[in-house]
Amino acid sequence: MGNGAGNAGHATLAAWLSLLLVIPCLFLAFLVGEGTISALGYPVGEPAAAPLWAALSATGLAVLVFAIPLLPAWHYGRVARTQGARTAIVPFVVVAVLVTWFLVINVFPLGQ
Repeated sequence: MGNGAGNAGHATLAAWLSLLLVIPCLFLAFLVGEGTISALGYPVGEPAAAPLWAALSATGLAVLVFAIPLLPAWHYGRVARTQGARTAIVPFVVVAVLVTWFLVINVFPLGQ
C-alpha cells in the first residue's frame, strides 16, 4: 500500500496550480464589480460617480470574488506543509499579496 509520501507532492502541486485561478477570478471580479454598479442603476465609467455605499458594495463583492483562489491555496498548502513540504504555503502568500494589491487599487480611487 502507499505510505503517503506522494500526497505532499500532490498537495504542493495543487497549491501551485491554484494560482491559475487568479486569472479567471480577476476577469470575474471586474464583471461582478461593474455589474453591481450597473445593477444599482449607476453609470459605469462616466464622470458622475456612484455614491460611496454603492461603490463600497461593488468593490467588496469584487474583492470577494478575486479572493476565491485563497481557499485552495491555503488548504493544499497547509496539507502539504503538514506532510513535510516547507515551501508549500508560498502560493497562498502570492495570492494574498495579489488580493491585497487588488483591494488597494480599488479602494483608494474611491476618495477621489
